[in-house]
Amino acid sequence: MNSTSAMRAHRGRASGILLSLLLALVSGSACARNVALLVAVGRFNSPDVPQLYGTAADIDSMQTSITKRWHFDPKDVVALRDREATHDRILAEISALEQRSAAGDTVFIYFSGHGTSANDQDNAYDLPYATGAWVPYDFDPNAAQRTLIIGRRDLVPRLTQLDKSGRWVVVVSDSCYSGQVVRSLGHTHGHSRYLPLHTRDLGIAPAAAPPTAMLQPAAGAAAARPPPPPYPYQHVILISGASDSEEGTDISTAPDLRLWPTLDGQFHGAFTDAFLRLLDGQLLPSSFSYAQGRDAVNSFLEHRDFHQHPQLLPAIAEDPQDIGSNPFLSAVIGIGAPSAAAAPVVTSTVVNAPLRVRLVMTAPALHARIAALSGVAIVDTDYELTVRQSGSQVQLLGQADDPILSTTDSDPNLIKRITAQSWIDRALPVGGNPLGLRAEADPGSRGNTFVECESFVFEVRLQRPAYVMVLDLDSHGQLTVLYPTRASERRIVDGGAPRAIPGTDPQDHIVASAPFGTDVAMVLAFEQPPDFFSQLDGSDTFAVDSPRANAITTGLAHARGAVSIQRIDVHTYPAKNRARCGL
Repeated sequence: MNSTSAMRAHRGRASGILLSLLLALVSGSACARNVALLVAVGRFNSPDVPQLYGTAADIDSMQTSITKRWHFDPKDVVALRDREATHDRILAEISALEQRSAAGDTVFIYFSGHGTSANDQDNAYDLPYATGAWVPYDFDPNAAQRTLIIGRRDLVPRLTQLDKSGRWVVVVSDSCYSGQVVRSLGHTHGHSRYLPLHTRDLGIAPAAAPPTAMLQPAAGAAAARPPPPPYPYQHVILISGASDSEEGTDISTAPDLRLWPTLDGQFHGAFTDAFLRLLDGQLLPSSFSYAQGRDAVNSFLEHRDFHQHPQLLPAIAEDPQDIGSNPFLSAVIGIGAPSAAAAPVVTSTVVNAPLRVRLVMTAPALHARIAALSGVAIVDTDYELTVRQSGSQVQLLGQADDPILSTTDSDPNLIKRITAQSWIDRALPVGGNPLGLRAEADPGSRGNTFVECESFVFEVRLQRPAYVMVLDLDSHGQLTVLYPTRASERRIVDGGAPRAIPGTDPQDHIVASAPFGTDVAMVLAFEQPPDFFSQLDGSDTFAVDSPRANAITTGLAHARGAVSIQRIDVHTYPAKNRARCGL
């Protein structure tokens, strides 16, 4: 981890499956109102709970933004700050939202503060799996179960009542582990991931000897973590500051502000700063969907080198009404109505811009080898990859310093991976989303981060029927077509309903295995099948200079009809003390 990363303050914000809370679309009533509850806790009654320095500006700026730009009447906004935000007061105000609103209204709940969850490796509070907890002002470490606001116990019943009463609920949680509900306790400075050392044993289930490729079909592999419980709401949307296995970040010192200036020059949570920029129109135009908003905030954080990946719930697989594609904070769109913002019709094009690579302390020989690569530009800012050397050891890192490959300077896989990334950038089209493609790794709350032997699928939803392909680039620079791999998968995928890729059968799931690091999964949708589509059979790996890669390049360049594409970075880590997957 570089020295600047260590300067970032840690924000624990909780996540929990209970965060199943975030919004649904608004019912259609012309008189629908927006009602809000804002909570920020940075100072605590117990001296054992470290302060947070960004929460005060978080709540003030949020209140200003939603009243000035998003049509919230100031009298409809309740804000609880520090000592006002006690355990009982927070829960009472959430319950009171039903009385403060009517069926069809949008209820916005925002939390900024500490949190913890069962996935917090420092958690000592015996929280149930797949839930999180918010930390109120009067939290008592000696009576944690009683004084934490635990998602499954405290939030789910209240959100369920709002859900059943016809309110549309949007929950925004800026905290650690918030893919399941809030912020982590125990740190105020220093940035780290939930899986920081490239090894992590969650101690949930036995795992095992990895196959030879990082992402492969799962052969009955047991998941290291059980899947999260079903999403319990129909009219609730959650946008969390981090996945269920990541910590949030505070920008809370003067050096932090110099390195990562916030939109108003004040201390803020990194996620809240990005979210406020979204609300203020800096990241997207004024009309955008929930899915687009999450993607824009995630991209902004990655470009700023923050190791947290905001999540959107319900996940595609648990969102039969596709509320994630509805306009953000809309009070007029009905359930399931298609959103023009979710699928702008823009022609996809191939971009020949070079891959931008930053070199940090690289030896002259390695510097020369990388600089000589075709389609690669050496830069100091706005980079896509970083190569960092220490002696003979070399790390290849992604945009947010996510580890892609840890190896030696003589390993040919380093050059292969950089070359393959350059090929991906040049061969695959970019542009609009004419087919209305949404894709994500499922379970969605894990931020595309999986431990050895955990299995997952890609959930895909299209607004228009299309042929789907998933192309994977592993950390060693090898390509694999994960889908389609047989004739039955080369059929058109209907629009509207979510679709599990490769399939719902556990035997078809993808398993996290060696080589560990970061894979790039490209999900492509074609209005008409490209020329190479009929040749896709089997899941053998191939190199970017192979005939198969050349056929894909040519086919993409001459694709007929509309093309949509979405990139998903999948991070995998080896588990400790495991024998064979499934045993």
